[in-house]
Amino acid sequence: MDIVFAMMLSIGIKAIAAVLEIVIQMLITNGVGVSEYGNYAFYVSLVEGAYYILFSGSIKLNTFYLSTPESSLANFKKKYTTRYILPVISIIVIGFAFMKSAYGVLAGIILLIYYFAYDGSSEYFARGKQLPALLGEYLLGRIVLLIGVFSVIHFNIATGLALFTLYGLQFAVMLLWFLVNRKQLVNGTGEVKVPMRQLFEYQISDVANSLITYSPTILQYIVGGAFTAGFSGIITIVKRFVNFISGPTAKVFLPEFSKLYKEGDKEKLMASYLMIVRIQMSFIGTVGAVLIGFPRLFLSMFSPELLDYSNSFILTAVSILTIAGIGPVTGLLQMTGNEHICNRNQWISIGAMIIVWIVLINQPLFAIYGLCAQCLVEGLLKYYSVCKWFGKAIIPIKNYILMWLPIILIVVIGHFFNIKLSILAMVLCTTLTFVWNIALAMKDPMIKEAVIKRVSFLKKN
Repeated sequence: MDIVFAMMLSIGIKAIAAVLEIVIQMLITNGVGVSEYGNYAFYVSLVEGAYYILFSGSIKLNTFYLSTPESSLANFKKKYTTRYILPVISIIVIGFAFMKSAYGVLAGIILLIYYFAYDGSSEYFARGKQLPALLGEYLLGRIVLLIGVFSVIHFNIATGLALFTLYGLQFAVMLLWFLVNRKQLVNGTGEVKVPMRQLFEYQISDVANSLITYSPTILQYIVGGAFTAGFSGIITIVKRFVNFISGPTAKVFLPEFSKLYKEGDKEKLMASYLMIVRIQMSFIGTVGAVLIGFPRLFLSMFSPELLDYSNSFILTAVSILTIAGIGPVTGLLQMTGNEHICNRNQWISIGAMIIVWIVLINQPLFAIYGLCAQCLVEGLLKYYSVCKWFGKAIIPIKNYILMWLPIILIVVIGHFFNIKLSILAMVLCTTLTFVWNIALAMKDPMIKEAVIKRVSFLKKN
């Protein structure tokens, strides 16, 4: 599959996944309340945070090494699973069993399934099998979760444990999909010896990422209770939107970054990076039209209780979306032997986040404000790092201006014409913004060439 087309397809599939994710969260908050959603979000954050702290570094090894067809990590994975993953999971499950914690035992089981599901997905991406990877990781499991959540709410059996079980079920479906389609993969024969320092750098990076992503919800739960954790889970949906956009682009293109870096083709690497930035800006600008242009309308879809927090929601959206336009800097650094720079940037930004937490600890949403500070600091460091690596200011400032122009116009028009609560206005503004951003993206030579090639292919067939 053409790599550019694969990336655009990935964003389309992830957009559908984003809608499913939002519908699932809306069902939970409307069906059982923000506080019960806070309990659910807390345990989900614990599982996903544990995955990133303990295991996820090995997933990047798939991306770095398996982009070369003849490479194999079979021996490494066997030792890693038997000597590390299974013992750690066993300790977690046995420990919670002695504590008689059903949530804890279930969390340990889900954590194991979660790892193998994402390990399978990353191998498919690295081997160039993007379509089955995209369908398995982003769609099938979420569809099952959506059906399950709707069912338990409809039959009035939506307990926290039932919702958490359904959360784990989606990864079991995802793993089953990859096992069934395993024959599509070509196994390499050249076993790679993995440097432990590289695995360590990848893992440290993900420990930092885990703290950034999940600690706000966990802290809000511990300090402020279930309701503020629920709001934190909803407000950080902005970060999920960005991940929905950047996640598939990174997974599709990171093996390409690794390949181009090994070949020494820095010019094509730069062109590929700028192309990704163009595409991400297109979708980030469109998401911004909804989140920043119509924040109260968006929050009201989850719960009327959240409307008093719309200003905090806007602050989070502006902080995260502004920096997201820089593109996949972390992936670029990790696939070009600069993992230490990526780690340094993340830990400095975590320091900024902790300082804000300490200063604003008495504020109800102190964790959210810390997240905003972290995002801005890491974004500035990322921009500096990527410009230094390429040897020039890589992203033209006019790209940012053109991305934000429709959003600013929507905010101004909404203020003067009082259309902020109109669904029709939101749909119209979002559609026009999307068209505007796609027109801008088509100016990129790689995108234009890929679209023309695909259209010509469809006409011939």
